[in-house]
Amino acid sequence: MSLNFAFIGVAGYVSPRHLSAINKLGHNLKIAYDVNDNVGILDKFFPKCLFYNDYNKFKHNFKKIKKKIDYTVITTPNNTHFKYIKFALINNSNVICEKPLVLRSNHLKEIKKLEKKYKKKVYTILQLRTLKVVKDLKKNKRLIDKNKNKNYQITINYITPRGHWYKSSWKGNSKKSGGILFNIGIHLLDLVCFLFGQYKKYKIIKKTSSSCVGEVKFNKANLRFKLSINPEDLKVYKDRKVVRDFIINRKKIDLAKNFEKAHYDTYRDIIEYKKFDIETVSNSIILAEKMSK
Repeated sequence: MSLNFAFIGVAGYVSPRHLSAINKLGHNLKIAYDVNDNVGILDKFFPKCLFYNDYNKFKHNFKKIKKKIDYTVITTPNNTHFKYIKFALINNSNVICEKPLVLRSNHLKEIKKLEKKYKKKVYTILQLRTLKVVKDLKKNKRLIDKNKNKNYQITINYITPRGHWYKSSWKGNSKKSGGILFNIGIHLLDLVCFLFGQYKKYKIIKKTSSSCVGEVKFNKANLRFKLSINPEDLKVYKDRKVVRDFIINRKKIDLAKNFEKAHYDTYRDIIEYKKFDIETVSNSIILAEKMSK
C-alpha cells in the first residue's frame, strides 16, 4: 500500500537520499517545505509535489490534506527538529527525522507524551544500524558474551575537514547544531550504544569548537574517540584526505560498504518493522548532551 509523505527541509544536502528512498519504496510525496527554493530535484522523484518556502503557507495547506499524510520527514537544522516534530504529531502524522532527533533529553519526554496523546510515532534515521557489517557485529558480540567475559576496546577517529563555509552555516553554530558531538559524532555514538548498551561514565579530554577527544566506558567496552573538522588534525595521517576509522579490538570495521542504500533500508525498516523509535535513540542523545556541556 502506498503511503503519503510530507517533507520539511527538502532543499537540504541529505534530502535526495530521503526522496530516493520514498520513491523506490513506492510511496508518494504530497507536500514539501524549505526556506530555500533550490528544489529542482523534486522533478526527478515527485514532480506533482506541492512546494512552499513560506512556512505559514505550508502549514495552511498541510492542514488541508493532513488526513492524507502518513509520515512527515524532517531534515532541517538540528535545533528546529523538536518544533517540527511537535507540528507533525499535533497534525496526526508520524515522523521520520534525521539525527540527532533532538538536542535536549527533556524534549524526548515531551515527544513521548505527544506520541501517546495523538497515537502517532516518531522515528530517527539510524542508517549505520542497517549495514550488514554492523548486524554481524551485534550477532557475534551476543555469541561471545554468552561464552566468556570479554572487554572490547573501541577506537573512533573521525576527521572530516570542512572549509570556511562551515563556520558561516548553521552547522558551525553550536546553538543550532548542538556542536561537534551532535553534528558529527551522533551516528557513531549511537552505533556504540547499539552494540554495548547504556554508558556507565565518560571523560572529555579535550574539546574545542572544531574537535573533541574523549573516553566512554560501557559494560564490557571502553571507547576512545576523536572527532574533528580541523584540517590540521590530518597531518599525522600523511596522504589521507579524510579519516573515518571505527576499530574494535584492533580490527577496522568498514562502514562505507553498501552505505549508498542505507537510507532505503532505514525507511523500509521504519515503515515495515517500526524500528528506530524514540526509545532506540535515547541513550546516544543523553550521552551527547552530557558530553557537550
